[in-house]
Amino acid sequence: MTDDKQILRPKATKTILLGIVCLAFTVGGIMMTEEESLKGWLIASFFGLGLIVFIIQLIPGSTQLTLTKEGFIMTSLFRSHLTKWSDVEVFKIDYLGRNKSVMFDYVDNHTKHEIGKIIAKSLSDSHGALPSNYGLKVTELLTLMNDWKNKYGA
Repeated sequence: MTDDKQILRPKATKTILLGIVCLAFTVGGIMMTEEESLKGWLIASFFGLGLIVFIIQLIPGSTQLTLTKEGFIMTSLFRSHLTKWSDVEVFKIDYLGRNKSVMFDYVDNHTKHEIGKIIAKSLSDSHGALPSNYGLKVTELLTLMNDWKNKYGA
């Protein structure tokens, strides 16, 4: 880590476990094809695609959170999106499903992602969320995000 950049990556343990589950269902689906061809191939295809996604997530740089002076960059499956610190009104902890997550709301004059913000706000009471805790406790990640916003989000 430098003073102007920090990269966080999720722990691989959960990804590996989910990959193993997908592998097992893929093999099970292939074995089913002798008796129920269509159902077996659908199961094998679905979980096979899941297995590919989990393998890609294990490649360094494919899934990470990068904190910079400009903002935070969420990368998932090698696709990145920058959110400027000045575009975020507040970071907070809330539930996303059954899991506590770091959520955020955009400032009032933020004009991007209007439909997505409306949908997200109606589902979770926030405009956005970080997709992972990146190996940190949710309170540690919240503190880190607020520290970077306070330092660079003028």
